[in-house]
Amino acid sequence: MNVLDIIKKRQSVRKYQDRPVEEEKLKLILEAARLAPSSSNSQPWHFIAVKDKGSIKGLMNAVPLGITAINKFMEQAPVVIVGCVTPNFFQKVSSLLGRENHWIDIAIAMEHMVLVAEELNLGTCWIGWFDEGKVKKLLNIPRKAKVVAMLTLGYPIEGGTHATTRKPLEEIYSVDRY
Repeated sequence: MNVLDIIKKRQSVRKYQDRPVEEEKLKLILEAARLAPSSSNSQPWHFIAVKDKGSIKGLMNAVPLGITAINKFMEQAPVVIVGCVTPNFFQKVSSLLGRENHWIDIAIAMEHMVLVAEELNLGTCWIGWFDEGKVKKLLNIPRKAKVVAMLTLGYPIEGGTHATTRKPLEEIYSVDRY
């Protein structure tokens, strides 16, 4: 499969088989993140592969307002990858100028993981509904680090994907002017 085919095939997965993700596959997925481009090659990321069921349940419950229903499916995932950034001096200066590239850097790295997971017949789902303070406390994440997003990872159950439609190409681009 070429990259565009993988992108077309990928869907958010919210139902997983009770089957562990092989260590070799997890390392390939993390290697894809390691190889991602970043601003000034800063590589400001750190990823935590959470496999412990109790910790995954803790992540599921680490939500704002106590609304856990939206993340309930996380319990089924054999792995949750927590993506963190720690901005370096250059990025902090860039932030003062309105350019917070470290957020973009980690998003690119995590999307690399999503695409390699898809290639390996594993499913993922981006998680953005969480209370950063609770996640940091649960996983002993340093204060200076920022938790950006999480990805569930595992073997999908048939019918466990969340299909979405996309706008037509003509609606999302223009030439020379907005």
